Amino acid sequence: MTGLLLVLASIALLDSTSLIPFSVVPMAVMLGGKRPAPTVMGFLAGIFVVYMAAGVLLSFGLDALFDSLSAWVRRFYSSPYTWELLLQIAIGVTMIAFGRKLALKRGTATKRSAPEAVTPRQAFTFGAGLMLVGLPGALPYFGAVDQILRADLSSAGSVLALLFYNFVFVAPLAALLIVRLVLPGRSESIFQRVASIAERWGRRFAIVVLLGLGITLVADGIGYLFGYPILPTG
Repeated sequence: MTGLLLVLASIALLDSTSLIPFSVVPMAVMLGGKRPAPTVMGFLAGIFVVYMAAGVLLSFGLDALFDSLSAWVRRFYSSPYTWELLLQIAIGVTMIAFGRKLALKRGTATKRSAPEAVTPRQAFTFGAGLMLVGLPGALPYFGAVDQILRADLSSAGSVLALLFYNFVFVAPLAALLIVRLVLPGRSESIFQRVASIAERWGRRFAIVVLLGLGITLVADGIGYLFGYPILPTG
């Protein structure tokens, strides 16, 4: 069992490196606020709950669902149906509309004296959504689940192993909260500076992503309908 835990800890720390780049900015915003502990704990709880639930589903035989999803993705990229292309175009138009709306609100947003506080519930929802989006690419986690299944543990033992993995997975982000609480004066100013940069550039980045991806989806969908897709097909 000790050997399995060491392997799981190594995989979890490796897995966490894929999460950190997407979490540093929202974490900095939360840590730079007046109530960092509740919001960061809510954010980490959202990550933990979704990842833990996915591990339990995989461990107890629902991996066929993920296999079906993977097969659908491969088929969609190689030969999508017409209704799927129309749905893709509709999603692209929606993204363009949201990006345009966000750009129009930019002027009024910059007049605020301070960013709105994030509630623990909002932080939980954001963390959970982040993990749901990233689940298809969680290859290290799939490998960890495979190691747990190979160990032939009991149901309770498998759940405990998954709990251990997920605690190690969120540990690097939790360490930032510990630093914020142990060194409040020095760390608060650092996180506030990062939060200020995120407030200034985050909206611009979101506008670029929404408009760019939306235009790409619309152009690719229309192009595929006429036999000239712009995205690679497999």
